[in-house]
Amino acid sequence: MTTMLTTWKEPGHVTMGAASTKLAQTGSLLDAIEAGLTAAEDDPELIAIGRGSLPNSDGELELDASVMRGDNLDAGAVCAMRGIFPAISVARKVMETTPHVMLAGDQARRFAIQHGFVPENLVTEEVCRRYREYLVSPERAKAYVHTAQDNRQDPPHDTVTMLGLQDGKFVAASSTSGMPFKIPGRVGDSPIVGAGIYADDEAGAAGATGLGEELWKACASFRAVQNLARGMSAQEACDEVARHMRRRQTKCHEIPCVVLALDKNGGFGAALTTGEFDLWVWRDGDLECHHYTQVQD
Repeated sequence: MTTMLTTWKEPGHVTMGAASTKLAQTGSLLDAIEAGLTAAEDDPELIAIGRGSLPNSDGELELDASVMRGDNLDAGAVCAMRGIFPAISVARKVMETTPHVMLAGDQARRFAIQHGFVPENLVTEEVCRRYREYLVSPERAKAYVHTAQDNRQDPPHDTVTMLGLQDGKFVAASSTSGMPFKIPGRVGDSPIVGAGIYADDEAGAAGATGLGEELWKACASFRAVQNLARGMSAQEACDEVARHMRRRQTKCHEIPCVVLALDKNGGFGAALTTGEFDLWVWRDGDLECHHYTQVQD
């Protein structure tokens, strides 16, 4: 049996469609999750990942991505990488061809080019338009952030994170363009093993999305997997992390911080510190969307 999870309502059909197709072709969970995130990166309608996503305060796209295997704890990541698509594939290349876990900035770009990735302009005309609006009124940046007070039917999505389980083996991965109009060089939780993702076949896998600084401080994904190792269900593991963050970190009361988890039995869960969130679950061809609201204190 294979189970895959992916974050946010808007990117869900894109990621799961590509992931399930690749899984049918190769049978590889790692290939499937890479394909799912690649499809999301290639969709210019998605504003927080890959091509056409929102830039930093200089108008440039800086991409972060990470991937981790639960069988041997191998991981790879890139951060603040410009002009390379898909970032998730570069992260996988770091994992599989180097002794390192992360490459950053210009050196991540250089590494990618050396391994056959072709530099390209990922900034679309729509990105340029939104950036011009931001320069006129920096307050407009708030329109692209999902907050606790957001009452839009389809609020903005954030980092796209995927978890998978196949025959007892876990994979976790994440890809993002980060905070809209961020200071150049800013990196959030997504490419950080233990913060944005974590996978361990002895316990389970977890991922995160939302306000990266707060998720990083909480080591949210590692904490969730540790909860699984202690015998909690996936939902209990996520609830504990969200409650801990609400208790200790006041900023996550304003902007959602989400943690999701997958346990060894295929049980799944998600919890968030505020606001609302949708989690897509794929099990052997069946796709469902589960809606979550703020964890109860």
